[in-house]
Amino acid sequence: MSTIAINSSMPDVRPAFVAWSTAAGLVLLLIGAGLMSSTPLPIFGWAAAFLFFAVASDLRFHRIPNLLTLPALLIALIASPWVGATSGPLEAAMGAALGFALLIGPYALGGMGAGDVKALMVLGAWIGPEATLGAAAWAVIAGGAFALIMLALRGELGAFARRWGRTLFNTLTSRRIAYEPPADGSLASGGIPFAAAIAVGLAAQWYGGSPW
Repeated sequence: MSTIAINSSMPDVRPAFVAWSTAAGLVLLLIGAGLMSSTPLPIFGWAAAFLFFAVASDLRFHRIPNLLTLPALLIALIASPWVGATSGPLEAAMGAALGFALLIGPYALGGMGAGDVKALMVLGAWIGPEATLGAAAWAVIAGGAFALIMLALRGELGAFARRWGRTLFNTLTSRRIAYEPPADGSLASGGIPFAAAIAVGLAAQWYGGSPW
């Protein structure tokens, strides 16, 4: 009697399911925060739609493609003044510039991808510099919490603390920046899906305002 072999090469759908379901959950959080803050529907609806795809892509593939961010940035620069998200093209441009300025440093250190920088630029163009600053601050707090949890779950928290301790000690003793990069294959070397932190940060900004 012959048996039917299960094809072990079938794709595992679990990572995709986790990515899309997490993105949907964060978008629901964002929509709820927008409704509670009386943010106009076109503003939080567009931001939620963009972040849904950005978060899902970041979680699934660890990147946010230019095919998503660049058209979204152009749309935000043109449309945000028309729907009242910003007061005009200058404010939209300033929001995008601030989004770039806030994350270019962490990107240069390898802490996040270029797509994360462009995602904050998109939202900066959409909501303006003031809200972008608050959302980015909340996102950094959320991203730090995500990173600590993920490091602890992978057993890398001690190595992370020792590496940064050595970086701080060497920087102070040599009086110059002596950054020690993370080991290949570690969580720190790949960064965290910061788009999820941006979504949480924007929701917190709309719900409770800036963290100061």
